[in-house]
Amino acid sequence: MIARRTLSAAALALLATPALAQTAWPRRPVRLLVGFAPGGFTDIVARAVAEQYSQILGVNVVVENRSGASGTLATDFVAKAPADGSVLLLGHSTPNAVAAALFSNLPYDPLTDLTPIAQIAVHPHLLVVPASSPHRSTEALVAAARAQPGSISFSSAGIGSVHHVACATLAQKAGVEFVHVPYRGSAPAMADLLAGRVDMTIDGVSAVAGPISEGKLRPLAAGTLARIDRWPDMPTLQEQGYGEIDAMSWVGVFGPAGLPPELVQAAAAAADTALKAEGMQRVLQAGSSLPATRRGQEFRDFVALEITRYQAVLGNSRIAL
Repeated sequence: MIARRTLSAAALALLATPALAQTAWPRRPVRLLVGFAPGGFTDIVARAVAEQYSQILGVNVVVENRSGASGTLATDFVAKAPADGSVLLLGHSTPNAVAAALFSNLPYDPLTDLTPIAQIAVHPHLLVVPASSPHRSTEALVAAARAQPGSISFSSAGIGSVHHVACATLAQKAGVEFVHVPYRGSAPAMADLLAGRVDMTIDGVSAVAGPISEGKLRPLAAGTLARIDRWPDMPTLQEQGYGEIDAMSWVGVFGPAGLPPELVQAAAAAADTALKAEGMQRVLQAGSSLPATRRGQEFRDFVALEITRYQAVLGNSRIAL
């Protein structure tokens, strides 16, 4: 009898967790907005999050891609959405931090118009060129740009994206000029790089790892301050003499400002559970991404620090959308 009672209590405890999550979240479909085109790192993580959230919260979570303006269109939409749990954002460091330092007429404030819920992952970037490129080192690439200003182009996921800022910072540190070719997301930017229509980019591991292994891209340097585990012998841009360039992006779940505390807590707890799921871990490992544990106020404080960091890097070079 004791054994049976113990098993019964354990079973009830297991059943209670999803029941509580389902009770806490309004019984309606949830739109998880992504500010970039399908196929990029943010979109891939968003779909993994949506799958986990659907199971954990007991609601139908659907990813909606609303690309454009470096992710700020989707972010602005969520900032102006009802704070009832029906709309969430898989935010990215570009529209949620870089944009505040770069754009002069941003239609939302990342710190006051959104509710930071849970940071999900941090993603390292590296400098790559097409395999057909004549430039076999960062030094050779920079030398070509110096010899013929405007001859070296780079692709990015949009104006103000991490790719844009990283490549522009490299140009600044090297004292050369690169031509920026912005796209509506990482996937189309990578497609044109692979086709040889642009000369280089600094993009995330999830976007470049496959083409590198297939011999379609050539890595020249880690864009982060520390070497990337997947390529331990590849030096960083800093090690190559180009200063403190730290090209990395992060993603996390946000809601509109004023999201009720019980929903914030439920979504944050769901993120903790999601990161333990095998499918979620596979997605992060495929992109050499690190799971992140900042939640609520700690996540907000991190976003504030990121904005300050980018303001220090970009100085007064703010531009209009």
